[in-house]
Amino acid sequence: MIRALAEALRREGFEVVTPLEAGTHGADDVTHLQWASEHGFILLTFDKQTMVPLADEWVSQGLEHGGVIVCEQMPRDAVSVIVRRLKNVAQVHTNETLRNMTLHLGAVWDKPAKEGDKDG
Repeated sequence: MIRALAEALRREGFEVVTPLEAGTHGADDVTHLQWASEHGFILLTFDKQTMVPLADEWVSQGLEHGGVIVCEQMPRDAVSVIVRRLKNVAQVHTNETLRNMTLHLGAVWDKPAKEGDKDG
């Protein structure tokens, strides 16, 4: 699913680097968050159990990250749902507004956001 999602996001104009491409495949969460932060990326994760507490811990310790978007584990055929939700997020947020933020990519993002709406 990761390859299909990366390809679909690239077709929509998103800049995407997978863990395999970054050389962090199989690494721990700290390595993934650190790599994304050092390279100016927002981290998309399916691992809310460990990545969310780690991102929160970083912020509480004064460390900065580029932002974390948490997507619940979805079936393989949900790539289009994830892409649609990320496109809607991109209408509201920039890399700067997502800095040090954890955003959950839930059903609230199924519809295009209205101007001034920053929920998530």
